[in-house]
Amino acid sequence: IGEVAAAAEAAPEEERAAAKHPGGKEYWAYYGGGAIDSLLEHTPLIDLEYLVALAEGGGVMPCGRQNVPPAAFITKRNLWRLKLWNKGNQKASLGVLVLSYPWLDWFHPDRLGAQLRRLLPFLKAMLAEAKRDSPHCTVGVMIDFLCLPQKPFATEEDGARFGVSLKAINAWYFHKYTYTLLVTNPPPEGADYSNTRLHRDRGWCFFEQAASMVVKDSNCLLDFGAYEGATEFGDYVAGPGTCLGQMKAGRKPPIAPDAFGERMRARVASGELTFTANADMEFVIGQYEAGFVAAINRVAAEPYGSLVFMRLGWGDAEAAELRLALRYAAAKCAFPEGAVRVSVTDGNSISEEAMATLPPKEDGDFTGERAV
Repeated sequence: IGEVAAAAEAAPEEERAAAKHPGGKEYWAYYGGGAIDSLLEHTPLIDLEYLVALAEGGGVMPCGRQNVPPAAFITKRNLWRLKLWNKGNQKASLGVLVLSYPWLDWFHPDRLGAQLRRLLPFLKAMLAEAKRDSPHCTVGVMIDFLCLPQKPFATEEDGARFGVSLKAINAWYFHKYTYTLLVTNPPPEGADYSNTRLHRDRGWCFFEQAASMVVKDSNCLLDFGAYEGATEFGDYVAGPGTCLGQMKAGRKPPIAPDAFGERMRARVASGELTFTANADMEFVIGQYEAGFVAAINRVAAEPYGSLVFMRLGWGDAEAAELRLALRYAAAKCAFPEGAVRVSVTDGNSISEEAMATLPPKEDGDFTGERAV
């Protein structure tokens, strides 16, 4: 990875030019990269090339940010490499991959490297797509075990960094154009792990999945459990023979934060959901509320901002869930650019009666000044 970083460092300025929208705006900015800029001030991403090399070499993720080779980080200094994404092939996204996966032991999520090796074909396909954009292009990966310092902290500064990064963890999942990869597969065979609960049965994973369904673009929520071996990553069309086509996850309606808190508390009380540390539950509920409001506010701050929930096969039950979320947003969020368009009719089977409870018109608008 040191050689990769050195080669990028030596790249001339003309090879560092960001991919641009036909209107002249950088795709990085067009797809909300500014929010990632602020996150990188305290939380670096991992160069996908490092993860691929680690998996191909049979390696195991080192314990925490403090033990990751510095050359493996994507920071503001080499962020230009992520801005090359979309240069050759339009993906309508950012080159940022956020993992939502179960830790197999409390002290290490993947102590034998088996989960990482399982992901390798997909990671290689995504990296190959980046290289089609530019030899220097890569993907920045947000994986908590590597991007945040882990205990035992080497210094007090590491402990402080952990706290800052953890308080901002929701933003990676709530972003509209980052890819969230849900690792829903059963644990790898061949070893005894101390925690074999599935993704759906874990408190943190429930939060990460719910956060990724609020405003996420439909091509950017991926379920690795549906992967069938595609070797082409895909583009905005998400063709059936590509990774995006195979793994594109059906989105459920966004959950209103008050309902999210009630459900999480009830599911933890019943034993349906678990946390390794019980104190995490209330923290996660707070993270969901803060992230939900911030995500809607970002959409509302966009000129012609819109929430798109089309071609999801929803019925009246999903419409009722959406109505609660929109009512919460109308009460809690700011709308600096005016109304937000809500698109729900195309590809859903919602009755006229249920539609009447949603924002007016087929593709209705709502603002904080008008309850839904």
